[in-house]
Amino acid sequence: MKIGDLVKYRIASHHEHHNDWLGLVVGETPGTVKLKTIEWIHKSGGTDRGAYAEKDLELVSESR
Repeated sequence: MKIGDLVKYRIASHHEHHNDWLGLVVGETPGTVKLKTIEWIHKSGGTDRGAYAEKDLELVSESR
């Protein structure tokens, strides 16, 4: 995963309401956890941003 990739939560990783979130990788923090900063877009139209371990994310589409 890299900056610009489109991601979603892994279904088994978090609460059910997170399953429909899509997010864009906007930053990376090096280290063993491989934290990715994600800008999430919600169905309701809202957004939010947070850092998540790469293992908890699933790649939807790679950036070019």
